Amino acid sequence: MSELHLSRRTLLTGVAAAAATGGLGALAQAFASGRGASSSHVLVLLELRGGNDGLNTLAPVADPVYRRARPTLALGNDAIALADGLALHPALAPLAPLWRRGRLGFALGVGWSSPKRSHFKAADQWAVGDASGEGAGWLARAYGTRAQSGPLVALDASGCAATEGGTPLALQLGPAQLLGRSLQAPSPLVVEASPVLRQMIALESAGARELERLRGALAPPPVGLDLPAGSLGRQVALALRLIGSGQCPPVLALAQGGYDTHNNQGRRHQRVLNQLALALAGLDAGLQGMKQRPALTLLAVSEFGRRLQENGSGGTDHGSASVALLMGDRIPGPFFGTYPSLSDLDDRGDLQPTQSPEQLYRRVLALGA
Repeated sequence: MSELHLSRRTLLTGVAAAAATGGLGALAQAFASGRGASSSHVLVLLELRGGNDGLNTLAPVADPVYRRARPTLALGNDAIALADGLALHPALAPLAPLWRRGRLGFALGVGWSSPKRSHFKAADQWAVGDASGEGAGWLARAYGTRAQSGPLVALDASGCAATEGGTPLALQLGPAQLLGRSLQAPSPLVVEASPVLRQMIALESAGARELERLRGALAPPPVGLDLPAGSLGRQVALALRLIGSGQCPPVLALAQGGYDTHNNQGRRHQRVLNQLALALAGLDAGLQGMKQRPALTLLAVSEFGRRLQENGSGGTDHGSASVALLMGDRIPGPFFGTYPSLSDLDDRGDLQPTQSPEQLYRRVLALGA
């Protein structure tokens, strides 16, 4: 097969489910349960990959501990004051109008207690919504129990583990898929000799048919929006086309890299946060320009935060608790949760979380119920 529209995890889980239920029919029916239906609420998951520094995304600028710990990285007078002594990084200025209109909020102190500092393990924990990092993705589990169960669509080329491993169809829709490339059929003799391969091909074909349906329903590309160049801007543009199609899937997953700021953080963090702000402001402007659309909530998370103390390379190292960003029509409020204490650190010198990712996920899922 020339191009895998479904992830390997989705394919293998699908084959296992088919075997457990006595064949492909029940699984195909479960995968197709949401097909053609329009979701009344769209949840957009945006992964900020690399470990976003929450302390400088939403900074406790009034806390003297913050300034002592970050003599060169602490935000200055150009930080955007919000409330409760917290201020946005100036690179996020395009989001200030959303804050004033009640369309932007923050979950405070989100993280695992004493998490692994490995990107891979931490990403697995967040994808699953459990400290073990094992099992189906949290979105795959959640939407597997809903009447409108799929598809769950990732717009980044690497896919999204949070949507994979469950019964809803998890797809990756990007530029290659939009070109309509077809699958190369394997040899009939090979297919006939392998029941497992037949099941995998059947699942792949189901995914290809669903992608074709989504391609056919796409709204025209957005015009006149100030979207940043690069992958995130392209993902947002495609998300707007799906949202405006009248047949938007219930979950869209986006991703942005570049947050692993061990050195030269001032410049690097400024760049990725500005790209983020322009993309989200463009997304909101596109939503406001639609005459009819589903309600939308966006949740932006990262696999961990950074250490309180800046390092000797003008950066910060892997830490624990951080902030998550929410944007859209249904958000729980400007802040929910408690900002971690900068004076009461854990035994590794990390911020102690005040809410777990699992608690955050439950709160966000309730918004679309």
